[in-house]
Parts: sequence; C-alpha cells; structure tokens
Amino acid sequence: MKKLIKASAIILLFVISTSIMSQSYNKNLSSTVSANSNGPINVSVLISNFNLSVVSLIMEELKKTEQANPGVIQYTFYDGKGNQDIQNTQLKTTLTNTNVDLIILDMVDASYSKNAINRIKESNIPVIFLGNADIQSVMSYTKSYWMGPPPTDGGILQGSIIVDAWNNNKKGIDKNNDNILQYIMIEGTPTNIYAVARTKLSIETANENNIATQELALKICNWKQNEAKDAIASLFLKYGNKIEAIISNDDTMAIGAIKGLQEYGYNLENTPQKIMVIGFDGTVQAKELIEKGIMTGTVLQNLNKFANNIQTIILNLFNNKNLIEGTDCKIDSTGKIITAPYDGVLVNLN
Repeated sequence: MKKLIKASAIILLFVISTSIMSQSYNKNLSSTVSANSNGPINVSVLISNFNLSVVSLIMEELKKTEQANPGVIQYTFYDGKGNQDIQNTQLKTTLTNTNVDLIILDMVDASYSKNAINRIKESNIPVIFLGNADIQSVMSYTKSYWMGPPPTDGGILQGSIIVDAWNNNKKGIDKNNDNILQYIMIEGTPTNIYAVARTKLSIETANENNIATQELALKICNWKQNEAKDAIASLFLKYGNKIEAIISNDDTMAIGAIKGLQEYGYNLENTPQKIMVIGFDGTVQAKELIEKGIMTGTVLQNLNKFANNIQTIILNLFNNKNLIEGTDCKIDSTGKIITAPYDGVLVNLN
C-alpha cells in the first residue's frame, strides 16, 4: 500500500523524490563534451508545443535564467506545435547548424525517441530529453540524458488527493451512497509518458487505499482547456449527478472541466453543488480556484527551480563536473537519468 500523509483544510505537502541515488554519485558524469567556441553555450530547445502550459512556463523560466546570466548560455527555442513531423524537421535543421553545442528535446511523441537519438548520434551532439521520452532510447547514446520529475510520483500524488478528499468528505462526494467513486478521466495525449502514468497511478493509488472506483468516461483533450470544457459539458448531459469526480492530467484541462460544470450551475464559488476536480502543475489560476473551494487540488511543480536546475546541469556538463552538483536533483546508477522532485500537493478539503 502506498503511504499517504493525511491532509487537513488547505495543505502544502512536500515530498521527496523516489529516485534511488544520492547527489554524491559521480561515476561517468564527466564527459568529453565541449562548446564550439569561447562564447556562450549554444542550446537548441525543441519544445513539443508552446501552447502547453507547463512547457511554455519552463521556456519562460529558461529565458529568465539566460537574461540573468548574460553570455553564459544562449537558448534558441523551436515550437513543435504538437506535431511530430514538424519537430522532426526542426531537429534536422538544428543538426545542420554547426554552432549548436547542446540540444534539449521535449518530444511530441515519446515513441519517436529512438529516431531522434539516431539522428543526433550522427552529429555527435549531446542531448537532454525533458520528461516525455523513451528511457531505453536515451540509454543507447553516450551523450544523451533524461531529466524530469519521476512520472510515477505524479500519479501517486494525484491519487493521494483523491484518498484524502474521500476520507475527509465521503458523504459529500459519494452522491449515490454506493461506496464507489464514479469519475471521469481527462487525459492529455496517449503518447505522453506523464499522461499515461497520471491516468493509471492516480486511480491505482485510490484503489490500493480501499477506494472502489468506476470510470464513467476517459476523454483525450490534448492538454487544451476548450476541449476539456466541451467534453465535460457534453458528458454532463449524459451522466449528470452520477459524476462524483473529474481527474485531469493537468490544470489547464481541469480548469476547462470546471468551466463545463459551471454551465450547469456546478462548481461556482458560492453554490453548494460541487464535483471534485483534481488537476496537476500548480498553475496560478488553479491555486486561486483551490483557495476559493471551486477546485479540489493539484500537484505542485516549481518551474523556476526546474529551469535553474537545467541551467546548472548544462554548465556542469560542459565543465566536467558532477552533473547534479548544485541542484536538488537525483541521478541513477547509469549517470544518465536525472530526476527532479515535485513540490507536493495543494488541497482544499473544505
């Protein structure tokens, strides 16, 4: 059984990454990586989609670190627009640029990781995959690394919100008194490893803590608020009061779900009609909705810290230092898989 910490009212729960290695690990972390010039390290950052809230916020934080440290690292950003073919073309263009020292790659589709690695190998350029990538493909190239929060941790944390909310207010949540949580799952994309883990493990965590569940529907909403709003507005016509919870892979879609509910008078600030809505990321708008009791909870990410960790790891890589020196990240025994912790959860149990 996964161990959960009891929440009360609005809480901020800090968690430690489940990665098994400590920061002291230093085997194979030095490399022959060097910049092409004595100027700033030139980094091409291929983003899956600028319209995704979390990756766009990471991009903005990286820009801030660049501005705060002029002449150290120069980032060039590319928008994959959620299309793997576009990203493939951008990668091809990037690899023809002899001034590129490092690639940061946020894959549109994790299943294309091997293809990307094979192309990058030919140019002998180091690459850091951010989160959504196939780990086995990363292991196949000596100059490739994976960095991100552990996907499993996020799903378990979402599940902990479900458990705490259910245990605190089962009578209010279980509208038909059948001791089963009827829910709708809103998934980002089925090709994203974080989406898959959150969808699976949030419910598994609830089940392992003696909460029976029934999935009414699973909707792929492509990380878009308007798609989630339309999906929930439509599903409410079908299920109505049977919906006891909406679990979303991110806050953007959770907020869209709330807007869909509000069309039917649910989840307004001063009305008793509420359906539990759980998101992910800890965006400013989600935090405000949680404070108001409109949204139940979210998993928190400190994107400023994450961007600073990226910057530090890049500098360590090019200065032959321990990759995670000066960060709060962990690294595995291969010296290639770098994990960053989540910041916990924010929950309103009132």
